[in-house]
Amino acid sequence: MTDLERRDLLRGVAGAATAPFFVDSVAGQAAPDPGPVGVHAAYGRDPASTLRVGWSGAPAVDARVEIGRPDEPPTTVDAEANPVPGREAVAYAATVTGLAPDTAYEYEAVLDDRRAGPFSIETAPDATDGFTVTAVGDHGVADPENPFQRPDDDVPNRVMDVAADLDPDLQILVGDISYANGKPSTWELYFETFESFYAETPFMTAAGNHEAEPGTGLTQYDRRLNDLMPIHDPPGPDDFQHGRRWYHFDYDNTRFISLTTTADGCGDVSRGEEFVPIYDPRCEFGGVTYGDVQERYLRRVLEEALEDDDVRWKVVYFHGPFWTDSPDHAPRDLLRDRWGTILDEYGVDLVLSGDNHVWERTKPIAAKPDRDDYAPADAWDWESDVGTTYVTNGTGGVSHYGFGNRTPSEYFARRTNSYFVTTDREGGDPVVRDSFEIRKAEEHTDHGARRPTQIDLYDGPVDDDLVVQGSREDDGRVFTGGQTDRIRLTYDANRAVRIRDRIPSDWEVTGGDATRTDDGAPGDTKWVYFDSDAAESGSVTYFVEVPEGPTRTGRYALGPVQATTDDRAEWVAVPGTTSEETVVGAGTGT
Repeated sequence: MTDLERRDLLRGVAGAATAPFFVDSVAGQAAPDPGPVGVHAAYGRDPASTLRVGWSGAPAVDARVEIGRPDEPPTTVDAEANPVPGREAVAYAATVTGLAPDTAYEYEAVLDDRRAGPFSIETAPDATDGFTVTAVGDHGVADPENPFQRPDDDVPNRVMDVAADLDPDLQILVGDISYANGKPSTWELYFETFESFYAETPFMTAAGNHEAEPGTGLTQYDRRLNDLMPIHDPPGPDDFQHGRRWYHFDYDNTRFISLTTTADGCGDVSRGEEFVPIYDPRCEFGGVTYGDVQERYLRRVLEEALEDDDVRWKVVYFHGPFWTDSPDHAPRDLLRDRWGTILDEYGVDLVLSGDNHVWERTKPIAAKPDRDDYAPADAWDWESDVGTTYVTNGTGGVSHYGFGNRTPSEYFARRTNSYFVTTDREGGDPVVRDSFEIRKAEEHTDHGARRPTQIDLYDGPVDDDLVVQGSREDDGRVFTGGQTDRIRLTYDANRAVRIRDRIPSDWEVTGGDATRTDDGAPGDTKWVYFDSDAAESGSVTYFVEVPEGPTRTGRYALGPVQATTDDRAEWVAVPGTTSEETVVGAGTGT
C-alpha cells in the first residue's frame, strides 16, 4: 500500500507452484449471465478527465454507459463489444471523456433493458496534498468449478477488503489476476466477486504469465482489461507481431508506467505461452522484438517525464521481478540488464512486481558505472544511500512460496512469506509488516534526474519468514496401471515444521509414514499427511498405487510439498519437491 505526496516523500507500507494449464471445452461452459455483470473501471491517460468502464454479458443490440453528476441528467456513451472465449460471452468497454477534475459521478452499465449500478466514482484532482495507491499481484478467486484454480479459501476476498478499507484513489494489480487458466467462467466469477470495489476504484493492470491462457493466449486479458488501459499511441509496424500492452498515465505529480513481461505466442509454440521470452529473436518483426519496442517506449516516456516540471515521482510496474530470493521464478536478469539500466538513468523511484508469492523490498539499488553487462547482481550497488526501490508483492491470496536461501540476499531490506499483504489482523486492525519512505536526494543522474533515497521505517528483522528446502524421490517416472510408487520426501527448515504432500486424487495411499489423506487440495488432487512431530529437518516415505484402466493413461503432477509451523495457519510451498509421472493405464496383467 503506497501513499504518494506532493512533498519530497513517497511512503509505502505492507502487511502481511505453478498450476497446470488446461483447455476447457466451450461446450461445457454454462451460458454467461445476460449482464451487465462484473463492472470495473480504469483511468484514461488523463485521470482528471477520462474514465473507462468495462463489463461482460450476453450479446446486446444496445450497449452503453449512462454517467453524470448526482441529481443531474446523465450523458450516454456507447460501448464497444468484443467477443471473448466462452459461450456467447462478450466484453464491453466504454470510454468517457470530458469529465471535470475532482468530481464525483454516478454511472450505470446498460445492455438493452438490463442495468448494473448505480456506481459512484471520482475523477482525479488536478493537484493534491497526497493520494493513496493500493498494489498487489497474484490475486485470484476461489472457484470450486475450476479444477485447476489456485485459491481455495477467502484470502483473495480479505486482501481486497483491506484495500477497500484504505479507500485508495486507484488500485494496481501487477499480473496473475483471475487464475482462470483457460476456464472462461472463472473470469466472470472474478469480476462479479470484486465488482463493488473495482466499479468504484479505478483498476490498473499489467499482464502476468497466467493471463497467457492455453488455446486462447491473452485474449481474455486483452478484451476484459487491456482494452480499458490508456493505450493511446497509434499502432505501428511493430504491433503486427504482438498486441500492445504497455501504457502510462499521470496522476497528480506522479507518472505511472506499466510494462509487460508476458509475450504472445511465437517461435517454438511447444514451449507454452508463458515461457516465451520477450527478447526471443524468433519473435522479431521488422528487426525488433517485443522487448525492444517496450525498451524504446520506456526511454521515451521517462525522457518526457524528466522534461515535465509537474512530474516529480516515477513508478513502474510489471509482473516478473528483477530481484528475488524465491526460486519459483528466477530474477529476470536479462530485463535487469536491458530495462534496469534505463530505470536507473532516469531516477525511477519505485518498481512494483509480483510473480513470486512473497513480499520483498530491496535497499536502494543503483547501477555501478562502466559495466558491459548489468544482468549479474554484482553489477549493481546497494550499499549507497541512493537508487531505485524494488518491491515484489505476490501476496494477493493464492499461496506462499518458499525462499531458496536461509539468509536474505544482501540487497534486501525486508522479506517475508508469512502474510497475505495486511490481512493478518490483531484486534480487527491490519498489522503493518513493512514500512518505508522514499525521498528525493540531492544527487542527480547523468540525465539530470534527481535520485531517490529510501528510509526504512520498519523496526523488525529483515526477515521473519519460514525457509524450507526439500527433495522428492520416486521409484521412476513411468508406471503401468496398478503399480506401486515409493515416494521419499526430505526437508530442511530454519524452524521446526510439519509437512504434507499433494498427489492426484485417484492415486491410493497404501502404506508407509502417511497417516491420512484430505480431498481439500485444489483441483483434482488431495493432501497426504504424516503423523510426526515438528522438526527442523527430516524425511518421510510412503507408498501409493497408481490408477489402472485405459482412461487413466496420462501425465500426473505430484507436489509441491508444503510446510507449516505449529504457530501459523498458512502453509508454504517447499522448492524442489515437484515431479511429473507418466501412467500407462492398462493394468500389469493385461
